[in-house]
Amino acid sequence: MSALRARTGLRTLLGLLAALGLLAALTMPALGASVEPTPISDDNNPTCSNFGDWTELKVDPPGNGTFTDGTLSVTITNFTNSDPKGFDWTSNIGVDAVLVKAGSDKHNLYVYNPESTGDTDLGPQDGQGNGISHISFCYDAGDESTPTPSPSPTPRESELGGNPTPSPTPRESELGGNPTPTPEGEVPDTATAGLADQVPALVLSLVLVGSLATLFFVRMAGQRRQI
Repeated sequence: MSALRARTGLRTLLGLLAALGLLAALTMPALGASVEPTPISDDNNPTCSNFGDWTELKVDPPGNGTFTDGTLSVTITNFTNSDPKGFDWTSNIGVDAVLVKAGSDKHNLYVYNPESTGDTDLGPQDGQGNGISHISFCYDAGDESTPTPSPSPTPRESELGGNPTPSPTPRESELGGNPTPTPEGEVPDTATAGLADQVPALVLSLVLVGSLATLFFVRMAGQRRQI
């Protein structure tokens, strides 16, 4: 009798674990491109210059690996040219757009504003025989900013031997000092942005699984004591 109860309890626990696994899979968002592509229909082999004042890094033939022109370096992963067609990418500097050139005239242009250093699940337009012919990464060649020179001190500052520390504004005085400026121009990593959304569902599933397993073993221990 005790063996039958143990087998019944084990089957119940396995069923609950399977249900929880399915629930976790359904609640986790699927990764995809961070921007909606612009469909491009063009038989004339478009390039980055057709869409903006951009420099082009062309990957032809496309595939997994790291590709560079000396300024931009791009790493392509998870490349597949069978349905569903697509790939992921990361780069060393910001990219303004990615043109996924199809074997037919049904291409996709992914435009990033602000620039991006990575994305997932890019591909051409859907369609039979519409594989990826090549990939063009479009970027600004002169993105490196020139440092702004420090202003010359006024006569009064020269007499004091340098630039005096500016007095805090009324708001800064209330806060007890100069607030830390917020960095500008930072771009979140879009290849991993969707990953943070998956954490709460995964943690919840693990907690539920641990709780059920604990209750199961406590119950089995109670049954052995009764026997």
